Amino acid sequence: MQMQKLAERKKALVFAAVFLIVNVVGIFFISIHESKMIDKYLIEEASDTRHDFNDVLKDYKHSFQIFSEMLSREIENNPDPDQIWDYLKTIDSTMLDIEGDTFDGLYMYYKGRYLYSWDTPYSEYEKSGYVATERPWYKDAAAGDGEIVFTPPYMSYANHYILSTISQLQPDKETVFAYDIKMGNIQALINSMNHFEDEQVILYNQNGTIIGSTDDDYLGSSFHDSIPEAKQRIEEANAELSAIDQEDADEIEKAKEKIASATSFYKFRESFQDNLTLLSKNEKEAHSISIGGSRYYGYLLQEEEYSFLVLIPFFSVLKATLSSWLVPLLLVELFLIYVLSQVNRGLKNRELKEAYVELGQTQRRLEMALQVAQKEAAIDELTGMMNFSSFRKNMTKILTEMEPEDGGIFIMIDGDHFKQVNDNYGHNIGDEVIKLTAQMIVGRIRTIDIASRLHGDEFAIFVADTEDYSVAQRIMEDINQTLAKEAAKRKMPAITLSAGAVLAKQGDTYVALSKAADVALYRAKETHDGGFAHK
Repeated sequence: MQMQKLAERKKALVFAAVFLIVNVVGIFFISIHESKMIDKYLIEEASDTRHDFNDVLKDYKHSFQIFSEMLSREIENNPDPDQIWDYLKTIDSTMLDIEGDTFDGLYMYYKGRYLYSWDTPYSEYEKSGYVATERPWYKDAAAGDGEIVFTPPYMSYANHYILSTISQLQPDKETVFAYDIKMGNIQALINSMNHFEDEQVILYNQNGTIIGSTDDDYLGSSFHDSIPEAKQRIEEANAELSAIDQEDADEIEKAKEKIASATSFYKFRESFQDNLTLLSKNEKEAHSISIGGSRYYGYLLQEEEYSFLVLIPFFSVLKATLSSWLVPLLLVELFLIYVLSQVNRGLKNRELKEAYVELGQTQRRLEMALQVAQKEAAIDELTGMMNFSSFRKNMTKILTEMEPEDGGIFIMIDGDHFKQVNDNYGHNIGDEVIKLTAQMIVGRIRTIDIASRLHGDEFAIFVADTEDYSVAQRIMEDINQTLAKEAAKRKMPAITLSAGAVLAKQGDTYVALSKAADVALYRAKETHDGGFAHK
């Protein structure tokens, strides 16, 4: 009996050792595979951002070329500077209609004179000592020698957006055409690239100025600032606030916004420490870094003029890459259990039967765990709707399987004044409003349609088997009406939903559709009261 107990104990120790060794080896190889998958995810994320960013810059340049051709023809027909000045003022509204919020004013240097489209008297510039040929827009255009150039972007706290100037030296080597642009399309692009939970995407230029960020408070800050310099920006902003006339409410509000932005970026910069140096030295792979005591995967893609930084929390990456590591690990466990059960086959029948029962139960539990994990990875926790990653995957599948005669309507949705709900009622009430909004959306679409919460108060719907924009508009009107009624019934703050729609056909891609729908959405949101626009 004693010998039998010793044999059983020895067998148990051997089995435990084999189980441990195989698991360690399996986890080692799975970790290598997972590391490659993470590199692939982050590199693709940064590359996609760069590609779409270059498309935005091309759009800016194309618009400027149209303006340049219009102005060149006018100069050819009417070379007098006074007539050109009058012409600038007449096309200012036309350019605003064409470019929308992107456009922010025309100006030029022509025959030794500074001409512009707005109403400010020229005497104001004379008093300030303004010399056009000494300004960055003129110097950059002269250095570009005929190429369309961008001046370094900067944050306009007075207007709450990032500004840049596009300019071009003309063939006479003296005349320069220019106009200011609001780079809101870049911020919209950065927000659309937020594919992981709590992901941060930051775009900054060669001077370190952040011109795109998933956190709006970072806009205009400099990534080249040291931690003490970032702190100094707060002190400078506080000094500016102290110097403002206390009766000037607008300027005080702008100064407070600048302080809040500087404080937010300082806290990030302090937690980020020297990770930028580490990422700069190793551009071809993602790195595990610590930010404020939390683990992140970071990747930096540096270009000559712009850099793209992607930061994703460790657990968000694990959740997104669930199938790449959990399935192999479960297979290792199942294989190991199977092998050990086979080794034990020569034991008593009762022991053999118990082993098979245990194997079956374990396999079922693992399968159930896998099903639950996969479901959680595809669902937005707050609303129970399809999350962004799952929606994008489903949309890609739908577009791939479309026939030439098939069609549908892709709708991008954004809440109006949702920030006021959070500010006035708190984030808990804000979450309840988001959940109610999701219920109204799901309740107003068919089973063949799909809907998703992208992030924050942004949603998307794909309406299948229709090419009629009025169908999409009626859906949005119905959602807004029922949302208002249900919010009133529950004594909750109500929001309206603005929507931009675009037709989806065979050959379209998710990126192209979302970009087109986002452009339509920006038009729809001009009134901030549940507007609807389509391409």
